[in-house]
Amino acid sequence: MNFEGNQNRYINSKHLGVQVVKGYLHTGKTSAALHRTINLKNNYCLYNSDKIAFITTNNKNKMLVQSFYEATVKKNRPSSITLFSLIEKEVEFFSLDELIDLYFELYIEDNGTNFKDITESDKLLILREVLEANESSINKIRTIKNSSIYFILDEIQWIKASVLSRDEYAEVNRKGRVKAVRKNSSARELLYSLNLQYQSRMKELYFIDKYDKANYARLMVENDNNKYIHILLDNCENLTRGELNFIKALYDKKEYSSFTYLINTIESSERYAWLKSGIKLGYMNDFDKFKNYRFTCSSVKKLDNYSLERFTYINLKHKSEHTFMIDGASTSNEIIIDYNDKQEVIKEEELVEVPMYSDIAAGEPIPMNGEQESNFYIPYNWIRGKKDNFILHVKGDSMKNANINDGDFVVIRRQQSADHNDIVAAEIEGSATLKRLNLKNKIPYLMPENPKYQPISLENRDASILGIAIGVIKQV
Repeated sequence: MNFEGNQNRYINSKHLGVQVVKGYLHTGKTSAALHRTINLKNNYCLYNSDKIAFITTNNKNKMLVQSFYEATVKKNRPSSITLFSLIEKEVEFFSLDELIDLYFELYIEDNGTNFKDITESDKLLILREVLEANESSINKIRTIKNSSIYFILDEIQWIKASVLSRDEYAEVNRKGRVKAVRKNSSARELLYSLNLQYQSRMKELYFIDKYDKANYARLMVENDNNKYIHILLDNCENLTRGELNFIKALYDKKEYSSFTYLINTIESSERYAWLKSGIKLGYMNDFDKFKNYRFTCSSVKKLDNYSLERFTYINLKHKSEHTFMIDGASTSNEIIIDYNDKQEVIKEEELVEVPMYSDIAAGEPIPMNGEQESNFYIPYNWIRGKKDNFILHVKGDSMKNANINDGDFVVIRRQQSADHNDIVAAEIEGSATLKRLNLKNKIPYLMPENPKYQPISLENRDASILGIAIGVIKQV
């Protein structure tokens, strides 16, 4: 595998301590970090007890990264031998979820506490109690008085996820939050007080949320000797401060140790993610001094191909095109759109779920299969928010001159009528085909967009319109 510029500098760097690798998605950060582990194993693991951990956000990512490492990095590692490389060590791969669950369970065993997972209705019930108990104080501060219970709950959960002390919350930059609340204001002071009362009531009732789990897991790690001399943490932009602090607790900080933060420079899909624009890295204690690497888009098509799939969506009516990516390693239903070399994550609530069925013929009609295979997610505004759509996989080349090729996916708006020149999905005597509808003459025809195919006459045929084509999805 060929690396360039900053990628090579990072892989072979003698710099240890904290390292931050930033770049757009698909710029080789994860691949470079996996190759970096060979350098760390051969030169910076001095004792048998020294260990390396590569941590991903979820189990699916872990499996993909680990298989990529086994198939590519280990297989092609350099043959040079050092004194330290003779000590056989393997990189350990973990998902953040499994690590938190592991140490949280150990915490429960150690403390004999039985917690209950809190529900959304439980959260609102507890918060209403707290708000009623503080009604007089709330009425004195307009910002809080005019805020909904949902805003206050969201703010409390952000404080919890970010593990903010009273002083930190008074000063922290809240850029990106729903409502502005001035620094060091009485409104912030009251919000923090409501947060403490809310958390206290949760503990009394033995309720717990995922932010508590991360915190209890961190407490367990701090009293444990199972640490890692080198940690590489992927997709940091999606992590809360509490999760980042938990991973930091696993770090065995020595003169020859290292901690790499891999950060995608895109807007995170995680509501309470800490490393957002406006939040300074200085809030992480170990970030006072760090080595920074920025990977550019020059290597987008060369590296990290193992999880991202790139597509183009073509609007057939307006002839507009949109390039987007789907992270096959992600458990979230979201897509990443390219806008002039900038990337934006479109979250699930802004997407339309479109059912996907099997093949439709762009050639001779093929038997219909009404079985849904999966779902595809498309931005609401690309298909004008219409709900009655479905996707068919194109088989054949009869529509190639309309830029609909074998292997493409065509988005169909379900309707039983169509106009002259519309591209339609039609059923003919139990078989389905994709063609352009011709109504110029008395006899309607389904016209191919490839001269090697003949028009299909619908005279005296049992035929119906399934819908009209509104878009095409092409895998790049």
